[in-house]
Amino acid sequence: MLLITASISVIILSIFIFKRSRNIGSNIAFFHPYCNAGGGGERVLWTAIQGIQSLTPNIHVLVYTGDSDSKQTLINNAKTKMSIDLNPQTIHFVRLRCRFLVDDKSWPYFTLLGQAIGSTILIIEALYRKNDFSVFIDTMGYAFTYPIVRLVKSRARIVAYTHYPTISSDMVSRVEKRHNDITNSSTITSSNILSRGKLIYYHALISAYSFCLKTCDVNMANSSWTGNHIRNLINREVKVVYPPCDTVALRDFSLEGRRKSILCVAQFRPEKAHSTQIKAFKELRDSHTNHKDSKLILLGSARNQDDLNRVEHLKSLAKSLGVDSSTEFIVNASFKVLLHSLSTASIGINTMVDEHFGINVVEYMAAGLIPLAHASAGPLLDIIVDYKGSKTGYHAREVKEFSERMNDIFNLSEHDAIQVRQRARESVMERLSDKTFNGNFLDALN
Repeated sequence: MLLITASISVIILSIFIFKRSRNIGSNIAFFHPYCNAGGGGERVLWTAIQGIQSLTPNIHVLVYTGDSDSKQTLINNAKTKMSIDLNPQTIHFVRLRCRFLVDDKSWPYFTLLGQAIGSTILIIEALYRKNDFSVFIDTMGYAFTYPIVRLVKSRARIVAYTHYPTISSDMVSRVEKRHNDITNSSTITSSNILSRGKLIYYHALISAYSFCLKTCDVNMANSSWTGNHIRNLINREVKVVYPPCDTVALRDFSLEGRRKSILCVAQFRPEKAHSTQIKAFKELRDSHTNHKDSKLILLGSARNQDDLNRVEHLKSLAKSLGVDSSTEFIVNASFKVLLHSLSTASIGINTMVDEHFGINVVEYMAAGLIPLAHASAGPLLDIIVDYKGSKTGYHAREVKEFSERMNDIFNLSEHDAIQVRQRARESVMERLSDKTFNGNFLDALN
């Protein structure tokens, strides 16, 4: 099936290249098939477009998307969900019908390869529908589209903004060491033959991925961790441009009078490692009896039934550990409930390993929570870093260490806690605002 799909893709591409347009156009095109998802990637898209409109109001912007919502609905959602004002007169949406080909559900096996092939077909459709642009910007990480854009639009400038590498050396290392992981199932780790086969598959993908990235004129990454991975793959300059974070609505929350609660804001996905938080909370209450009055709040969205099942499993875990009465689950909360939780909690926790950036950690800091995050990737290298020579938060790796850091934070004096909260807020307000993103993004484009 994959071979047939790839063959069809090549045939269509050959026909299209034969007929390709010589019109370079002056438009700027954004390739973002899921532009109405409402996440951090979409904030990058809309903020970048807003910055371009402010700087060059006469330039028209094309957005390649698979969303069927009306133009006005998409623009209104950017306003209501993200407070981003856009000029509809210079934005044009190019609708794509083949988006399902980049959905992981379309590729239950060999998912990365399937999505790579699917993205090549999707970009062919995109270019067939409209290709009068001078700059092509991919803000979702579909690197396998770049060589095709280069073939069809040889004079266009290609820009990549990568949130997370499609495949990284860490993924290869886990297969080599046969570590069980969400990207490396026990079926693979228990078999020498399957592990060897997956290594060959991964090395082939890395070679192809590196080649595609090298066809870009500009490579941007959203964090030092992602930037380092991309830089190691292509041995070229990669500009780190931190994503825009909506901190304005959070900066006025009081730093005083916080409740003795630990808040996690994250989708109920397996990689978010909510079970680590519950186990650390149990350890905290067992080891430090003065914190028996503390509370753990897990707030996040559930995308589907699998996520809802995961919530039930986490509830069962909390009950089995005897902390269910002190653990609250808030699923698919309203924005009002989210803001209330951020305005009252003491600690904001993130236990995901290799969180490429960690916008939720930024939100914790802007809202006045003391952040506690896994000592890896974005939270370690870019977000919870010293500000003016002093601490802005805490890191940990294992359950025991997380529980000890919880204890350390709760034991801070009111004065010291407020000092940490203030530094954390000032740090993200200065470094991670929409204005800072736009300046760095537009500088990288030039």
